[in-house]
Amino acid sequence: MKNQWLKKSVDLTLLTERLGSFFDETDFETTIEEIQEGSLIQAVSKIPNLSFRTSVKVIGHPNDFSVEFSAGSERYSSLSMIVGYVTVMFGGGFLISREAKRREALDKLENAFWRYTQKGVADLVDSATDAKSHSPIH
Repeated sequence: MKNQWLKKSVDLTLLTERLGSFFDETDFETTIEEIQEGSLIQAVSKIPNLSFRTSVKVIGHPNDFSVEFSAGSERYSSLSMIVGYVTVMFGGGFLISREAKRREALDKLENAFWRYTQKGVADLVDSATDAKSHSPIH
């Protein structure tokens, strides 16, 4: 999922750091790297028996930026569900249960992430302007 914000003057470095903190606080191992368009946060779950990856891109400029959240591979997820349904008649129902739990956890994570992101953006409105106005003139 991707959301875009306009005319907010948000310091994107601060926003990226806050979004990285979200994952750190929710049992993920997180790395942040600069990419050509902005920043990329990669997070890997540390929760036993429920491992998955997420990535977040923060791209754009302080007054026109977007945040894109993606978790795992949707194609892999769909394939896993199909395999689970096919194998249920052979005693493979646990695959469905495991995939359903994984999907539920991802949905909860994504919902919490977007709430956190909305609050983070609201808290950082005009932070790009503030940072420039506080920098010393050389």
